[in-house]
Amino acid sequence: MPASETTRQEIEIDFFRTEDAPGIARLFRQVYGEGYPIRTYYLPDRLIEENAAGHIISCVARTPTGEVVGHNALILLDSATHLYENAAGVVLPTFRGQAIFPRLFKHTIVNISKRFGVEGIVGEPVCNHVHLQKMCLQLDFKESGLEVDLMPAAAYGMEPSAFSRVSVLLGYFMHRPRVQTIQMPMAYRDELSYLYAGLNLERTFVFSTNDLPAEGSSQGSMNLFDLAQVARITIDCIGPDFDPFIFHMESEAREKGMVIFQVWLPLASPFASAATDILRGHGYFLGGILPCWPNGDGLLMQKVSQEPIWEGIVLYSERARRIGEMIRRDWQCAFARV
Repeated sequence: MPASETTRQEIEIDFFRTEDAPGIARLFRQVYGEGYPIRTYYLPDRLIEENAAGHIISCVARTPTGEVVGHNALILLDSATHLYENAAGVVLPTFRGQAIFPRLFKHTIVNISKRFGVEGIVGEPVCNHVHLQKMCLQLDFKESGLEVDLMPAAAYGMEPSAFSRVSVLLGYFMHRPRVQTIQMPMAYRDELSYLYAGLNLERTFVFSTNDLPAEGSSQGSMNLFDLAQVARITIDCIGPDFDPFIFHMESEAREKGMVIFQVWLPLASPFASAATDILRGHGYFLGGILPCWPNGDGLLMQKVSQEPIWEGIVLYSERARRIGEMIRRDWQCAFARV
């Protein structure tokens, strides 16, 4: 497949050029107004810098006159493992119905990955419709979780099918498999056994105790996504102070207006089971797993500030629907505890 291609609609799917940046900014304003949560796409100079640095790898759809009518991108999550996230997909409304986005999407996952040496791609197809979920499965997407109420509807142009917040499937397209030992949280033994069974990975499972370490301290980082009102906490080390550590970070995020809380736990840690139980005591429920997480497999725990509109979560595959049922049951357990 060449670097660019032209269909009978004369829409070119191509890699990013610096002259595309103002057109991408116009595209995002035409579709989202000022409501898209990531400001970079509104700032041409910043977008050029991010593409040059490899932090963002944009793919564009252009008319013969050079007008940008579509965009999709890979966003760098971890430079050491060349792990990216697929995001920022959009097509101008007047050009929809011409199969532009499926071509953009495939070009991003296949061609960009080859050109830039991408070793892993995290995907989060939306659950207010099934179109993107179908496209993902055609490119061997592995479904491994459900992020409930992750994004505000404004991030998707206030489509009629979007409720107040939109949930997304969690999964990945590709990654370099590594043999790993997983410290299985006892609370989710059945759920994680099901999730791993569908991934065809070589894993050794150990059922660790529910004790925290006697020494050390918890370590981690928190990213706040202000417009989306999401706090994402990544735990690097689980210490004896894990309970107050999580309480402090969540309180700080809540004071800054966050309403969705995500905690990523390292499943290589022998204390993952104890940390999971503590999070469950704080009202967190299961989100899923990611085998391509930078420091080994990660377990997602999540917490929402209001009851999700479960009927608005549309899931396509049988596996996705089973994952959805699993997550909803655990939310009900979390809701009953708080």
